Amino acid sequence: MKFYLAKIFAFVCISLLTSCGGGGNPSPTVTDIQANQLVYGQNTTFTLSGTLLDQGAVLSSEGCSNLTQGPGAANTSQTWTCQINAAGTSAVTVQAKTANGTVLKSQSFDVAPPNYLVITSIEADRLMYTKLTAFTINGYSLDKGLTINSKNCKGLALLAGGTSSKQVITCTVGAVGKAAVVIDGVLAGGTLVKSKTFDVPAPQVTMVTNLGTAVVELDAVATPLTTNNFLQYVNDKFYDNTIFHRIVTSGIFVAQGGWITSAPAVQPGQRSAIALEVGKGLSNVKGTIAMARTAELNSATSQFFFNLADNVALDTASGGYAVFGKIVTGLPLLDALAGVATSTQYGLTDFPSQNVVVQSASQTQ
Repeated sequence: MKFYLAKIFAFVCISLLTSCGGGGNPSPTVTDIQANQLVYGQNTTFTLSGTLLDQGAVLSSEGCSNLTQGPGAANTSQTWTCQINAAGTSAVTVQAKTANGTVLKSQSFDVAPPNYLVITSIEADRLMYTKLTAFTINGYSLDKGLTINSKNCKGLALLAGGTSSKQVITCTVGAVGKAAVVIDGVLAGGTLVKSKTFDVPAPQVTMVTNLGTAVVELDAVATPLTTNNFLQYVNDKFYDNTIFHRIVTSGIFVAQGGWITSAPAVQPGQRSAIALEVGKGLSNVKGTIAMARTAELNSATSQFFFNLADNVALDTASGGYAVFGKIVTGLPLLDALAGVATSTQYGLTDFPSQNVVVQSASQTQ
């Protein structure tokens, strides 16, 4: 009798779908996911088969954009559409999930690469003013008539070893600011395939001395000639192991360097003089860097000076002195420089009594 009653009780529970001591709300199941077509750039419909699909089954996708559920979702069937935007083995993956995120079924699909040129992305390895930058172009059929054009990036060159899905070009960044550099991928006939803009930060030079370190940001927009000239010396390592040969704390307050070594000897490698860039909205205030020169206006080469105090008279004195940047980190270095004792040595007045050495100067942005 006990066995018989237990069988009846079990039958009632199953027939009525009651909890009978622990069940719960039924969940959807997905037994299959099918795609009607898999063509790059075209819409595809995915059909889900299963049970209770109208009880909250949803679909997510990778490699397929603008996923939208189709009309008429039924208990055993559901459709979703999206546009294929990836190609290759397992390029598209779809997952059927419950409303709370439980994965019911995941399935991947292969998509044949398109036989026409497609650029999916253009990426830069770094973006530093005056520096060579590599741009990676990703896509499909890139070996079919791809041409690259650039704006504000000089010496464009295509690197060897590219493939139909990846090409690399290099060029030297020649501008700063928002969307300063533009890279265009075009067909041989001139049709634009993809254009990408890149922001380029203002150049910065980190100067390490035996009295401290300062980061100097240069204004390549207002003073391009002076900035480029200074960066050439920096990138040539010209300033490494040179000294500040003049520190003036009376009348004007400046610390001047970029000329001689601690030997002392004139540092070889000076370039031709540059044109004077004054009247550009920059002033000789404390913390700025400017070019030193002779009485000849267009005579600046490698020598620079830091303004240890506000020296606004230098903006116009004897034709003016060109400010081309400012210290953004490390202002205490200026106070340390101002505290160095000086004397007349080697025929130079205001020569530091102790060597103040520029141990290194390098472009860090």
